[in-house]
Amino acid sequence: MSSTNTLFRLIKEVQGKRAWIYFGCIIAMAIFEGTFGVLGSLVIKELFALAEQGTLEGLLGLLVRTLVIGTVIVVLSICATVGYNDEAKRAETKVNKMIFMKAMRLPMSYYENHHTGDFMSRLTHDSMLVGGIFGSRLRRTLMPILMTIVCIIPMFCLSFQVTIGLLGLNIVLLSINMLMVRPMKKVGKQEALASKDLTTKITNILQGIETLKIFSAKETIIREYDEANKQYSKVQKKSGCYGAILSAFNTAFNFLGLLLFLALGIYYIEKGIVTLGDLAAIYTIYGQFSWSFLQIGRYIPNLAHCIATAERMYEFWDLEEEPVAYLMGEALERESIKTNEQKSKIQNPPMVSFENITFGYEEGKQKILEDFNLSVEKGTSVAITGESGRGKSTLAKLLLGFYPIEKGNIYIDGQSVSELGLEKIRDLIAYVPQEPYLYDVSILENIGYGKKGATFDEIVVAAKAANAHEFILKQPNGYDTVVGERGSKLSGGEKQRIAIARAILKNAPILLLDEATSALDNESEYLVQEAIGKLMKDRTTLMIAHRPSTIATADVKVVM
Repeated sequence: MSSTNTLFRLIKEVQGKRAWIYFGCIIAMAIFEGTFGVLGSLVIKELFALAEQGTLEGLLGLLVRTLVIGTVIVVLSICATVGYNDEAKRAETKVNKMIFMKAMRLPMSYYENHHTGDFMSRLTHDSMLVGGIFGSRLRRTLMPILMTIVCIIPMFCLSFQVTIGLLGLNIVLLSINMLMVRPMKKVGKQEALASKDLTTKITNILQGIETLKIFSAKETIIREYDEANKQYSKVQKKSGCYGAILSAFNTAFNFLGLLLFLALGIYYIEKGIVTLGDLAAIYTIYGQFSWSFLQIGRYIPNLAHCIATAERMYEFWDLEEEPVAYLMGEALERESIKTNEQKSKIQNPPMVSFENITFGYEEGKQKILEDFNLSVEKGTSVAITGESGRGKSTLAKLLLGFYPIEKGNIYIDGQSVSELGLEKIRDLIAYVPQEPYLYDVSILENIGYGKKGATFDEIVVAAKAANAHEFILKQPNGYDTVVGERGSKLSGGEKQRIAIARAILKNAPILLLDEATSALDNESEYLVQEAIGKLMKDRTTLMIAHRPSTIATADVKVVM
């Protein structure tokens, strides 16, 4: 995708129908700011004319008119600036939201195949630069272009000879600055990749800080972080070097512009082509004109830098999302419809049915599941056991719709998962994993995530059923106690009971337990097992288990 296409796509998707407000405010700001400078130059010209005539007649009227016009321009400029700031902040916020919402729509395979640091880099570094396109880069590129137009018209009217000379010099300056666009775009991509690598190293350290302190990997990980940090610094230095080159060229040409102006001015005054008043007016406007040209040359490369990051961002935005439902091939789909029709005639179909399931994570490698079949009747509990690598957890992931089925089908209460759709499937299942994830919020909120709009009383009832109420009341702030990152302030058994309370609150007809008691001590296991027993009541339960005590609670045992 070209830089121009990327920019237009970004404007369309981020600004949408409000783009005219955003660009209208930029145009208004440029016109008002340029006009204010022109107004000052015309006042100077009139003052020189009055001085040459040796009279002050009309001076008061000139000052009053200038004051009134200037006040109106300032007020309008403030309104345009406020409007621009509002639209820019809205666009920056939308960019962040688009990245976050995209992450929510990605399939589980993305998170299992990509490091957390990759996403964090996009959400921090990349979103800042892409949002900065609307926050400042577009304005700083467009406004100087518009302001040069506003300035050059009166300059030509005052003296086209002087103006042509100054314009030619500034065009040379702009051409030199444009040579920096390609290097700045390239270094922008390098900076984004270096940021991703650095963020990955940081998240590795933070997520495994306990291991880092204990094992010999400490020196290796620190060295890898140091190398990534040096690489990021190296890329930033290169970016700073290009910026310094641009700044030096701009300063040098600004000085040359002043010398050229003086030379042309003296020559044309001697020839009688321009008056001193005209030259003073041009000089006043030229300050703003030259500054605007410098900004064009400076910010087009910076805009290219940000657009390079936007191109990388679109690689993320264009990733395939999790579908509403995983549909199989046409032949299999027709077979599924036919099977559904047959199943609809059955008065009491199984609550969960796996039929001829074949699945593998990678194409061309050995399948994890091959022609697997399992039926679970309503209200029945099934313990799924077997050696590691036989596909027990994979079965849970397929039931939850984290991956599409290669062959076969899954039915819930007689309906194909393709027909039900992922949202409905997940509404029907309460899931308790071996290591439940608790968010760094209060216990009340963590349990409350099980049901939208749950009341405090409902949460307490769920906590009591999960044998969690008593230990919660012993916490420093009871239900308002913040559990720490990943529930670090709670024990394994306490975290598990919070997760069970969340599942109880959800009140789904199917319960899926993945080694829910395997990592607990005997006392915690007893409390958790008792809570699971209450949760299993009147529900269809699939338990992935190794412990004999857990397996013993099941109605049916299946060995994989």
